[in-house]
Amino acid sequence: MVNSLYLAKANFLTAKKYRIDWYGTFFTPLLTIIPVFLLYFFGEKSGLTQFFYGNTNTKNIFGYVLIGAAYWNYIEVLWGVIFTLRHHMKIGQLEEIFLMPINPLGYIFGWSVLGILKVTIESIPIIILAIISNITTINIINFLGAIAVFIISMLASFGYVFFFFGITLLFKDGDELVSLMGNAAPLIGGMFFPITVLPSFLRWISYLFPFSWGLDIMRYLLMNTNTIIDIKTEYIILLILSLFYLITGIISFKLLETKSRKQGIHGF
Repeated sequence: MVNSLYLAKANFLTAKKYRIDWYGTFFTPLLTIIPVFLLYFFGEKSGLTQFFYGNTNTKNIFGYVLIGAAYWNYIEVLWGVIFTLRHHMKIGQLEEIFLMPINPLGYIFGWSVLGILKVTIESIPIIILAIISNITTINIINFLGAIAVFIISMLASFGYVFFFFGITLLFKDGDELVSLMGNAAPLIGGMFFPITVLPSFLRWISYLFPFSWGLDIMRYLLMNTNTIIDIKTEYIILLILSLFYLITGIISFKLLETKSRKQGIHGF
């Protein structure tokens, strides 16, 4: 744990050297909020509001997209660990780092602390606006339920990180897969629009992501939107998929890490 905190401190000190990137974090929420304001403003004229109402049971495009943005910000932040791992590979520091007495969870924790801090700064204005815009449909019980769904989703995200961590150690290019997923997953996972409007083959791919179900349940709890199927079945699917990805991720990481180490430390 102590060594993981040293990794987190090293990342923090490195980030402070590049102040434009650091202070730019405070303006990042505007890149999400301004386009959503435009969607809300032009929603009635463009027919987008009626589209959302017909498919989701809400005309609140503003709150719908902001909840999706906040959710995906946190889901994806852990995946940034893979880019840190790849960076150390490219500059030739991975061998030395892997000699440190830290377990994989320690690396993921140490390298993700800065990302979680930055995404929190970026997400707080978005979360506050999302709550305010849905204030009439939120109650305390459902709000606590939404937090529980979010925590389960984060466990699934850890499973993805373990899997891609192992892939990157063995094949070196796991960051490319993460980039592909990071661009495609929010689109087919329902960040901007309901996945029920997707073409059939994309919809079935979306069903394989625990995050599609997690986001659908959270919107139901916070906005009283329509769900893909009945809500109890969605809870069960989310739980099964999250445990599946977490367990599969840990097992695949162990296998891939063992195979990589057998190639020798320079095999990394």
